[in-house]
Amino acid sequence: MAVDVRDDLREAQREAWQHIASPGSWWTGAQRVRIAEVARAAIGDDDPLPPWVGLSGSERYDDDGLVPTPAIDVAYRIARHAGTMTESVYETVSADIGELPYVELCTVVSMVAAVVAFHRNAGLEVPPFPDAVAGDPTEEQPDELASAGLNWVPVAAPADQMAAVVQAYTAVPAGLEMTWRLGAAQYIPNEEMVHPDWMRRPDGLTRPETELIATRVAQLRECFY
Repeated sequence: MAVDVRDDLREAQREAWQHIASPGSWWTGAQRVRIAEVARAAIGDDDPLPPWVGLSGSERYDDDGLVPTPAIDVAYRIARHAGTMTESVYETVSADIGELPYVELCTVVSMVAAVVAFHRNAGLEVPPFPDAVAGDPTEEQPDELASAGLNWVPVAAPADQMAAVVQAYTAVPAGLEMTWRLGAAQYIPNEEMVHPDWMRRPDGLTRPETELIATRVAQLRECFY
């Protein structure tokens, strides 16, 4: 059965894939594609590793040194076993790879999860990742970072002035922007969150119906938020 995908949704997903393949703030394009490949494999793994077993130490991963093994292991764990993540795991991994590289890794994994889940559930083939774009990481970050009470990770100052899910990626501006562009197409534009009567089209889902579906998906995915 043919699936008719909205143009804006198709374009947002294409942009997300290209964003992943481009240099980020703290990872190169090649490193980001490798992290994305690990996340995609984890989501589709028919015999997933348990959360306490690192992918890098198994026979399933051929380590060429492109990405530090703690990043590989946590990318697999977040993509497949997000509900098992703890603050101590975050602290251990971020001590190895850095707090802001960890945040950027999360943006990549979450984008992969969104696009892959959409294609699989719609019966569509998941598109391949583009070739990695050459170049160094930009090292872009907010003018001021702050420790947050609502999140484990540092966020753009001032902290805790918005919901945890909204401020979580603010330390990595490019990843935050692309996440919300993808979310606007797959879920709801951020600026419409305050409008309980918002609908994407007159004959579409109502806002309560949209939120009911989102809540159920979040529960099934063991979403922290």
